[in-house]
Amino acid sequence: MISFQLIAFIFAFVAPLVSAEPPLFVCKDESCDTSKAVMDLPPSQTALVAPAIAPLFVLLGVGVQNYTCSGTTFASIGAVASFFDISCLAGTSKFDTIQNTTFKVWGRVPSSVPSTAIGALVGAPYLDGVFPLLRHPSSGTSISPKWDFTSTGKFAGNSTAFVIGVKVGDILASTNPAADIDWLRLARVEGDLASHVFRVDTVGGQPPTSCVSGSPPISVKYTSKYYLF
Repeated sequence: MISFQLIAFIFAFVAPLVSAEPPLFVCKDESCDTSKAVMDLPPSQTALVAPAIAPLFVLLGVGVQNYTCSGTTFASIGAVASFFDISCLAGTSKFDTIQNTTFKVWGRVPSSVPSTAIGALVGAPYLDGVFPLLRHPSSGTSISPKWDFTSTGKFAGNSTAFVIGVKVGDILASTNPAADIDWLRLARVEGDLASHVFRVDTVGGQPPTSCVSGSPPISVKYTSKYYLF
C-alpha cells in the first residue's frame, strides 16, 4: 500500500517532472540493439577494459550503499538496489544522463521510501526489486553482489538467470570521486546471466570521510549504470 508520505511526494515533485518528460525508463521483453551502448572509460587506466562486443543489456541501478563505522572511518557492508532495463535507450541523449536525472528524483525521496518504489514514482516497472549482497565463499571479508532475475520478465523460471560477481578491478569515479562511488569490474563466480559486470557512471554513494566510533550504520543513496557482458 502506498503511504500518504509517498503520495504527497509524487504530487509535490515527481508529477511535474513526469508530465514534462516522457517516461525515464524503458523495460521491454524483446531484445534491444545494444551496439551503441559503449562505456566511456578513462583512457589512462587498465583496471577497467571493455570487452570487444556489445553488452547483453544495460541496467540502471537505484539504491543505497550501506556502511558501518569502523574505528574512525566508514567501511562498506554491502548495498541494496532496484534495477531498470535501459538497454533500449542506448544511442539516445536520455541514456547518457539517465543516472543523473534519476538521482535528482531519488535524492529527494523520503528516507522511508525504499528504492523498489522508484519505478512507481516515474511510471515504469522495475526488474525484480532488489538484489541481495552475498559473502564470497572463499573469503569472510569479501562482499559479492548477486543480480538475480530468476523470477522476473523473460527470465522467470530460469534457475540459472543470475550472476554472483567478485571485484577484479576498480577506479575512482571520473566525475566527483569524493561523492561518487568507484567504478568497478566484476567477474562471474556463479550463475549464467553474464560473465562480466561493469559498474560505471556512478552518482552518489560515498560516505562521509570520518565517523565517531560506535556510530550507527548509515545508508547513502546512489545511482549507476551496470553493463552486463
